[in-house]
Amino acid sequence: MLAVQARGHEITTIEGLARDGELHPPLQRAFQNNHGLQCGYCTPGFIMNAVELLNRNGNPSEEEIRFHIGGGNLCRCTGYVNIVKAIKEAAQGGR
Repeated sequence: MLAVQARGHEITTIEGLARDGELHPPLQRAFQNNHGLQCGYCTPGFIMNAVELLNRNGNPSEEEIRFHIGGGNLCRCTGYVNIVKAIKEAAQGGR
């Protein structure tokens, strides 16, 4: 999306997920716990994408997670296994 297309809409950035200096519970913490990042380049996109998914579906299947994160965000480091594990953990409330 071009910036001009967001005119008049509320935008949340990765920094906006943290509250009072704490990582977004449970999603950012789950990425940290499951090593869902390495270089960090793609991490904000995956986390923002996962927030949207979990807001729509609080208990997605692995297939749904993989489908949802497959559109437009690429990771060259983790092979997606740990990203999927992190989103699953977040969906379970950080357990």
